[in-house]
Amino acid sequence: MNSPTSGKRSCPWWLFALLPVFLLWPGLEAQAEGVEPAVYAHAGLDHFYNLEYPEAEEDFRQALEGDPDNLIYYNFLTNTYLFEELYRLGQLEGNLYAASNKFLEEEKPDPDPERLKLIQERIGEVKKRARERLDENSRDIHALYALGTAHGMEANVDFTLEKAYFSALRNGGKANDLHRKVLKLDPSFADAKLVPGVYEYVVGSIPAAVKWIVFLMGHRGSKEKGIELLRDAMLNAKWVSSDAAVLLTVIYTREKEHEYARQLLRSISQYYPRNPLFFMEIGRSYEREGNTEKALQIYQEAADRLEAGRPGYDKVPRDRLYYEIGMLHQKIGQFDKALQAYGKITEQEDSDTRLRAYAALHRGDIFNAKQQPEKARAEYQLAASLPHQEPREQAQKRLKSIQ
Repeated sequence: MNSPTSGKRSCPWWLFALLPVFLLWPGLEAQAEGVEPAVYAHAGLDHFYNLEYPEAEEDFRQALEGDPDNLIYYNFLTNTYLFEELYRLGQLEGNLYAASNKFLEEEKPDPDPERLKLIQERIGEVKKRARERLDENSRDIHALYALGTAHGMEANVDFTLEKAYFSALRNGGKANDLHRKVLKLDPSFADAKLVPGVYEYVVGSIPAAVKWIVFLMGHRGSKEKGIELLRDAMLNAKWVSSDAAVLLTVIYTREKEHEYARQLLRSISQYYPRNPLFFMEIGRSYEREGNTEKALQIYQEAADRLEAGRPGYDKVPRDRLYYEIGMLHQKIGQFDKALQAYGKITEQEDSDTRLRAYAALHRGDIFNAKQQPEKARAEYQLAASLPHQEPREQAQKRLKSIQ
């Protein structure tokens, strides 16, 4: 694959959000006697990437019981707490549901203060324990690696939960420095190329208008070098090759190299089949590219999996998915299919009330265009009856126009 380098948009938060996940694979530290802790850790990672956070947490606790001094396992559990909170906040979905994002964004809850406190305390504990080990042996590669990972998680918290962007950059810089030290001590440690790769790309992508500030703070970066390091990690790392692949899908998407991103997403989706986000991101990739029909094929397949009870697809927000399908069908003039998709929301009384109101509004518009005023009136009345001001006011105006 050629390394794409074009694009001037500001760097998305999820590069920081994904950063610490891909540093936390087992095998980077001496294993406890026997195999049981490592088995639990591997099982926990499988649950983690399939969005099964409670199960992942339990497995990581079991791994720590067998190997309580393993900082990598400790980081696994901390990172799971963090991503469980990000998932609860809807941040892992990114812009997956573009049609409904614009009016659902305000509904996202604030971070849970108790969970945030727990995450910060655990990050502090890893940093303390890693530094104690480094005081005894400054060339302890695994302590350096664990400390860098802790700073990566701290950057994630800064960026995604606290919106402290320059603090995130500082912590990202510390993670980068520590993992570069690992590479100096052991150049064959290809897994340690992941953080420097992300850091190079993130800093290299900062808009020119503010890049001088970052330069004065001592940060340097190159998108091209970042992509090269991540590709090296994907091809040669012992533990993080698939993780580097995930990051490269983010970068290729940002650089509008959509087919490269989809090739990687297809492989990752097969590897983590109970995580519907990877599969549905393929559809979003087609949507970004302007290929609405291909996007609809993916989203409809996701809906079919949801209705069939496929493992993991109960995590899909049903109403948002059908709203996306309805909007895309309506966009390309497939009005009967749009009515059917919107009907999956309006005909279910326990649907999200805001989405139900907008879906009813769209169904009313389609029936009105089909010169079926009675059906249009019924949909507008439904939208007007729901407790959301904007769709209610639009429905009331349309009701006046057809009376």
